[in-house]
Amino acid sequence: MMDKSKISSTTIRTVLIVICVLLTFVMYMQRRTRSNLKQAARLPFYNVQPEQVQDGTYHGTVYTKFMHVQLDVTVENQKLTKIDIIENQGAYGKKIAPLLDEMIAQNNTVVPAIKGDEIGSIVFIACVDDALFKGLPESRQKELKPPQADE
Repeated sequence: MMDKSKISSTTIRTVLIVICVLLTFVMYMQRRTRSNLKQAARLPFYNVQPEQVQDGTYHGTVYTKFMHVQLDVTVENQKLTKIDIIENQGAYGKKIAPLLDEMIAQNNTVVPAIKGDEIGSIVFIACVDDALFKGLPESRQKELKPPQADE
């Protein structure tokens, strides 16, 4: 008579394979998130504030391995009045509207990141900053922007 409390070797093998696959997936996701965070942290950030920018609508663009973001940022009377999302492709930034609303409400590009979407928040903040950078006088842009390798 066979003891039902014994687990077959096939079942054990299957459970071990599933555990290995899950651990591999978790390690891959952690590594990818760490890599994305490092890339986001290297984005140029000039800390341009609306008070420094001439009135107008400026186009910001940030492309990373994991996100493509394009925004139109409007400044009127030294205040952020509108931020339109032109492109938002990638793994993050799907619920970013509160961040952009907070920027407009505070008239500031430095606002707290969206909890759970910190990487997307960094990319969007950098994109708004890129747009505002284009509204600076050319002399100020040259002061802030490091020279390119081919210059």
